[in-house]
Amino acid sequence: MLEKLKTIGVKPVLLTGDNKNTAEAVSESLGIEKVFSDCLPEDKLKVIGKLQTSGEKILMLGDGVNDAPSLKKADVGIAMGGIGSDIAVDAADIALVGDDLRELPHLVALSKRMMKTIKLNLTFSMTLNVVAIILAIIGTLNPVVGALVHNAGSVLVIVNSAMLLSFSPQAWL
Repeated sequence: MLEKLKTIGVKPVLLTGDNKNTAEAVSESLGIEKVFSDCLPEDKLKVIGKLQTSGEKILMLGDGVNDAPSLKKADVGIAMGGIGSDIAVDAADIALVGDDLRELPHLVALSKRMMKTIKLNLTFSMTLNVVAIILAIIGTLNPVVGALVHNAGSVLVIVNSAMLLSFSPQAWL
């Protein structure tokens, strides 16, 4: 899972309240280079703040009460919904219901694809509307044809969005 995340540009960092020896053993076995151990909730907030200040986008994955402030501060907070505390789930943007971390690369790839689709849909619909307004102003487009053009544009945006239902992360990972 971590290798797949690395291929799409995610750099894992371990922030943990565990002691240094435990954190280093876990990070070494997982291939995580940056490790912050013995972290209190405020320490995690400071690390996230420093990374955000340096321009990094932060995705925080947590499960406990101590993770709730960090989940809120991160650009994207993901809580372990099944094993996580209620406050962590409430603080997070996303809750993994099945707690299967193997789905995290798919989630990240899908969200990137979704943002591209949203930007494309907005650009297309705005361009179509501007062109239709200009054509209506100069008298080339009558109201009935304008309504049809608008509705056709809406259908195209919906069809493009529906393509996300068949999204396969293999193309992105």
